[in-house]
Amino acid sequence: MARKAREVIPGQAMHIVARGRAISPIFLSDELKLSSLAWLRDASKHYELAVHAYCILANRVELLATPKHEQSLARTMQSFGRRYTQLFNQLHGQTGTIWQDRYVSKIIQADLDLLETQARIEFAAVSEGLVTHPKEYRWSSYRIHIGEDPNYGLTDARAFWALGNTPFERQRAWELRLGQGI
Repeated sequence: MARKAREVIPGQAMHIVARGRAISPIFLSDELKLSSLAWLRDASKHYELAVHAYCILANRVELLATPKHEQSLARTMQSFGRRYTQLFNQLHGQTGTIWQDRYVSKIIQADLDLLETQARIEFAAVSEGLVTHPKEYRWSSYRIHIGEDPNYGLTDARAFWALGNTPFERQRAWELRLGQGI
């Protein structure tokens, strides 16, 4: 039986989650997380998927992204997933998939929903009890959005630009927004 086609609307933001098989930890070290970010950046640039936010946790990666083309998301995730699986399996002497089924994705309809989704993604490490403030977690895009880390290939969403006229205004508004929790 064929899989149901994934709903993708070019130019429309999406929330994407790829989980480890049986929700097992797959991002086990800082080196693996760093490699995964580099591969995600390269694949998203190549396949024209504008990544707005991310968080890499031990058992999953969450993204907020907008595909330019109908296949941008699928090709990016396929490239990233295959490359990461190959490295993970080499390091751990195993074969086969490390992912739980396919990644899940949901179209984000409104700008308010987009900012709420971005906040939830960047607050995920706090929600998981890994840190007490999103600024403490280096594997999410939060520190980029508040101007504390260099941009790692992100494209700010239109709704994020609406937070202020200058980068400093947007950074401050975002820091205040997430400083209150979600």
